Amino acid sequence: MNILEKRINLELIPATVAKIDKSAATGLFASNTYLPFSAKKPCTNVVFQVQHSGAIVPLNVKNEQLPLYNEQEVDVIKANQFIIGYVDVKKEEYYYTTNDFCKAAGIHFLDVIIWMISILATISILTISQNNYAPLFAFALLASTWIVNIITRHFLNKKIENVIDNSMRTFSIL
Repeated sequence: MNILEKRINLELIPATVAKIDKSAATGLFASNTYLPFSAKKPCTNVVFQVQHSGAIVPLNVKNEQLPLYNEQEVDVIKANQFIIGYVDVKKEEYYYTTNDFCKAAGIHFLDVIIWMISILATISILTISQNNYAPLFAFALLASTWIVNIITRHFLNKKIENVIDNSMRTFSIL
């Protein structure tokens, strides 16, 4: 499948869950020294064993606890050599292990271009403008670029996810 002139090769690899570790990793504000609360983020460490070759494929999923158990039969979903999810063979349901589908599609050039244009525009505003509000305009430009970048990535990730969902429906298991 093609998205924004990038080719995504989607494949299902039959595997077995060799080991799973569901835990809670400490977050940014985990120290009780500075704050009165401790934030714990769910984390899942999974080791898949590929059925045909016996190869071991480790996966660390942050901010999510997946409905997996030891010796579970799954199909690992790979997109361009990135593991983006798995299919529970018995339930015939698929789960994503990532929210960053742009990385799997190889679309990361937009971030660099947007930030370079923003930085060049900020430098030109600061050098050309001689008024007291130049730093405010420069900060507003950087903040708006950051917001536009987040919104663009969100909608692009949703678009890629929808295309992958449509493609997953065509596989015989689903």
